[in-house]
Amino acid sequence: MESAQPDNKECKAMLDSEQRNQGSLPLSFQYGKAPEEVMDREIKVSGSARAQKLLDDYYEAKVSLDTEFTYWYTQKWIEAEGHHPMLRRSMALKCGFEHLTPMITRGELLAMQKTRYVRGAYIMPWTSNRFPLNSAEQMETESAKAATKSLEDVTIVAEGGGNVTESVGNVLSISKRFGVRREEYPVIVELCRYWKNKSVEDSSFMWAAMHPRFEQFLNMKKAVLMCSDLETSVRHGRNVVNFQYPLQIGFRGMLEKCRRKIAENTGGSPDSLAFWRGTILVIEGVQAWIASYAKEALRMAAIEQDAVIRQELTDMADRLAWIVENPPRTFLEASQLMWTCHIAVLNEIQGSGISPGRIGQVLYPFWEKDIKEGRITREETLEILECMRVKFTGIDLAMAVGTIGLLAGSTFNNVGIGGLKANGASAENELEELIMEAAMRCSTPQPTLSMLYDSKLSDKFVLKAVECNKTGSGFPAWVNNRVAIEYLMKTFGEEKISLEDARAWTIGGCLEIQPGALVNGEIGAGSYSSTGVGFINMPKILELVLWDGVDPRTNTRVFESHGLPLDNFEQVMSQFKYYFREVVVLFEEMFNIKSASTFDVDNPIFYSALMADCIDSGLDIDRGGSRYNRCFTTWISGQVNLTNSLASMKKNIFDEQKFTLDELKAALENNFGYQSVAETGNYSMFDQKRVNNKWARLHSLCMSAPKFGNDEPYVDDIYRDVVEYFRDIVPEVKDVFGRPWVPCMLSVTTHGPLGQACVASPDGRLTGLTLADGAQSPYPGTDVSGPYAVFNSATCIDHSDFMNTQLNTKIHPSAIKGVQGSKKLQELIRAYMDKGGYHIQFNIVDSRMLKDAQENPGNYRDLMVRVAGFTQYWVELSKPIQDEIISRTEYEEI
Repeated sequence: MESAQPDNKECKAMLDSEQRNQGSLPLSFQYGKAPEEVMDREIKVSGSARAQKLLDDYYEAKVSLDTEFTYWYTQKWIEAEGHHPMLRRSMALKCGFEHLTPMITRGELLAMQKTRYVRGAYIMPWTSNRFPLNSAEQMETESAKAATKSLEDVTIVAEGGGNVTESVGNVLSISKRFGVRREEYPVIVELCRYWKNKSVEDSSFMWAAMHPRFEQFLNMKKAVLMCSDLETSVRHGRNVVNFQYPLQIGFRGMLEKCRRKIAENTGGSPDSLAFWRGTILVIEGVQAWIASYAKEALRMAAIEQDAVIRQELTDMADRLAWIVENPPRTFLEASQLMWTCHIAVLNEIQGSGISPGRIGQVLYPFWEKDIKEGRITREETLEILECMRVKFTGIDLAMAVGTIGLLAGSTFNNVGIGGLKANGASAENELEELIMEAAMRCSTPQPTLSMLYDSKLSDKFVLKAVECNKTGSGFPAWVNNRVAIEYLMKTFGEEKISLEDARAWTIGGCLEIQPGALVNGEIGAGSYSSTGVGFINMPKILELVLWDGVDPRTNTRVFESHGLPLDNFEQVMSQFKYYFREVVVLFEEMFNIKSASTFDVDNPIFYSALMADCIDSGLDIDRGGSRYNRCFTTWISGQVNLTNSLASMKKNIFDEQKFTLDELKAALENNFGYQSVAETGNYSMFDQKRVNNKWARLHSLCMSAPKFGNDEPYVDDIYRDVVEYFRDIVPEVKDVFGRPWVPCMLSVTTHGPLGQACVASPDGRLTGLTLADGAQSPYPGTDVSGPYAVFNSATCIDHSDFMNTQLNTKIHPSAIKGVQGSKKLQELIRAYMDKGGYHIQFNIVDSRMLKDAQENPGNYRDLMVRVAGFTQYWVELSKPIQDEIISRTEYEEI
């Protein structure tokens, strides 16, 4: 990374000033002592000129809305009225694919992209149709106001990078991110208006209104008690695409399989017949799309003056023409087909976290054959993999402001490396090493990498991943292979998951454990989308307990008055658990209704055809056709702040009587005497200023109470109690397949807007400040006993009870410098995995550099950081999330 470096003395003075401003706050944002010199990332590797040129084009591009797919899809949908819903959707999808304009960037090796733009997305108004409209049309119903407006009021989006945050000239800004030409906007409006009361977004709330607690649910939304995707319509996602069918038998083989199933089942279910016929239509649409790119490559070759590029275009056309029907013959053909299937899925559904999975295993046989036959070199492989990274980074989703704030511009394409083969042997291979090398050479946040850590992996392979971490990219994240397999065998036991499929697992989205599915002995994927999400705001539930069912920020009554004196800790915990269960159950019941309301509108046809065993069963993934289907998921955020708050109340109010509950509430209402976020513009405990000393003593006591992450049973026992209660109540509700919901702990960037919706909390956190990230990450500045104490706190629960857990750690580059430093990091990772932790990820960066990057973003366009399960360019993160990352405790020694 080429960046201007801040002056060392200025940086030190800046941090000293910030620490003085803490006043009585007993926080330590550093563990150990940082060197005087500001240190850049230790490992820097340059990539190919070809990939860098494509990346430069990406940096210059703005995020744009396209209407092409949307227009043709809607036209065919209208024409096909009266057909079986699944057949109607298939006809519309086919039409959309057939009319996509091919756009090939000169010099790229992999063709095909989502839109005509380098950074582009389609509106999908059959899912989410309100966000492009004017404010009055967006908010014309009370449910829309509750669902969207309250969240958007507290959501701050990033202003840098490719975001179009304001309308300028002929370009309109949509959702403070997407640009659209003024002359195209009327088309978008008419398309969105057509889908009124037909879209997932609208039907979800119309159906949800049947629930007897619908009004209470709206009040939960007004209070921002959750960052639910009920209003955003990102129903699918967080799982893995299976590429084995097209790779093994090609599209022609898939079509023949569907035709055989139809011939064998003429008297069968109309739904199955519609699925098979629909699959044929959509595959034919995808084939036409590929063929149009082959034709465009030939057109470009005919006018190309450079002989080398002309040959590249001709070869590209040949590859594309071949994979229209046939399985690939080479690594490059297999890579092109894999990428085509992946982006086709994302054109079909509005999905977040659709991941390519273990492509190092999937593509390895093609690469190994090419290497043995002299068809490709390792350097050429790296160039292909780098270009692939740029393609993945260009994927975007067109969504509302609240969702954009939640996703931080990421689409969460996760590649798993390492792990085991189906027979239990180490799965590492040389192609996966090259995948890591490409990630080091090409500074793109997508696809992120996750190391499926197992003791059978070699030190050489593990240290290569450590080297990748030291570039500062934030990946690979490290996940525990043993814990994941234990989770899968427990969770999918009723679906009779095999040990071989469990070993073939990988990650979908940020960190969600997804069962594998062997296809003719090869690693693939075969599970329903890990849908549901929720992001329940844990500190907000405690607020409702303290304020007798009323949200103190908005004065919205969410629960009827409990009328309890709350004069002992057991009563506080009991009431908290009661409210917590009510929120979880109502969210899950509402999401079940939403899912049922959408099955005739946005069925994943092509996606289902790829997944193991849908074609065989004659059922799409929405109707239980996948090999494994227990994936409806409820997530929580801010549980560490909640835990710290409960520990503070227990110690200060009930055990030691340092102050009363009424005194605490008065302090919280007055932000402990500090300036508001609106005045400071800062969203972490850094640089907060006290203006009234009335609550100084009380605040100091709150801050000094035991904090999670220091191996203190006093607070860790509370964390375990809360989290295990969550684990037990989530499965009480059954999903639309009749299977229990599953618990999950992850924040993405919801700890930003959820924190902005909370008043000050009993742990000492101030009003509107960002919550602790992840699931086990200590609140910034409160983990003062070193990383191994954090590990002991984080493993006070059984991680195999959850679809994922998350621990973020920030390390100064000097702490792991050189070969010995790499081995120290390796030992740190091994220690956490041996304790039973599921996930750990690292920001290896000097906080002073991040501060300078915040003040001088133009000097750091390619700076990447790890957020919460994903990596993103620094300039494309909102300030609340930047502030939180800066303030995370930085380990100067490990």
